[in-house]
Amino acid sequence: MRRDGLTLLETMVALVILGLVVVGYLEVFGASVRAAQNAADWSRAVTYAEAGMEMAKLNLPAALGRGSESFDDGFGRRIETRHWNTGLQLVTVTVTFPDGGRFALDRLLEVSP
Repeated sequence: MRRDGLTLLETMVALVILGLVVVGYLEVFGASVRAAQNAADWSRAVTYAEAGMEMAKLNLPAALGRGSESFDDGFGRRIETRHWNTGLQLVTVTVTFPDGGRFALDRLLEVSP
């Protein structure tokens, strides 16, 4: 007796294998979406930090007088300065992420006597 076609057991095994492959692809897709979001957050934080540093370069007292500031997307920024050496100030721009992380940018700026 010869039977052509698939049995119910063979079909079930094929569906289980296919399901495992799909779950693996979904995990990879989810991880890539999370990585892209993290990269976008870091890029936004660096942009805010560089903008704060440029404000400090252009007009140091006005930038420092603002203290901490918050943005609509949940990020925050604080600009601080310390005397470093004669004619130099250490400017630190700290950006806080919405989830609590931080990014800090430090630069030495020349100040007029």
